[in-house]
Amino acid sequence: MGQQESARLVRLTRAERHALTRQRLLDAAKSVFVRVGYGGASIELIAAEAGYSRGAVYASFLNKEALFIELLRLCMERETAELEKIASLEPARIVGALADWLKTTHADVGFTQLLVELQLHAWRSPEFAARYNALREGFTQTLGKILQTYFNACGRQRAIDALDMAGCMTALSLCHGLQQHASKPDSPDKSGRFIDEMLRALIHA
Repeated sequence: MGQQESARLVRLTRAERHALTRQRLLDAAKSVFVRVGYGGASIELIAAEAGYSRGAVYASFLNKEALFIELLRLCMERETAELEKIASLEPARIVGALADWLKTTHADVGFTQLLVELQLHAWRSPEFAARYNALREGFTQTLGKILQTYFNACGRQRAIDALDMAGCMTALSLCHGLQQHASKPDSPDKSGRFIDEMLRALIHA
């Protein structure tokens, strides 16, 4: 850490320093996770990546699960905010905006990996599953509301419940994105575009 950076940290309040430490740890956790996965992302590796001690990690997060739940919450919060912006649009603009969101939502492969690996961990840990499922359900409900508005804007009746469709869309998009990344890691993610084309096919069926 350089002298200028050290001087800047001295000027920060205790709360500001704590918030900065948390953010750096979250950034480090995501970076380590993309390289080695959830199982390999130890507290020691995350602390070293961020330039802190193990104690700094435990001063900010109860444990590794709490750190990754917070990382997932922030990712979900970002995506939910994008969906809520779409929901506030006039009906005529919703279809195009949702299509754009679908084409970019899983472009971040690290986010896709995070969702899948944390879901696997949730199957093994009931306590972790409660927190993980609460985040996933909130996101799915928001997406379900958007889908209902989407079909209303297109003047079509839904064949299945909007929440069920939202859950299926998320699962299909995640699986398609991971499969594509495994076989063609350098190619752009097409899962969102695939889902968009399916929705448009339903509209015109």
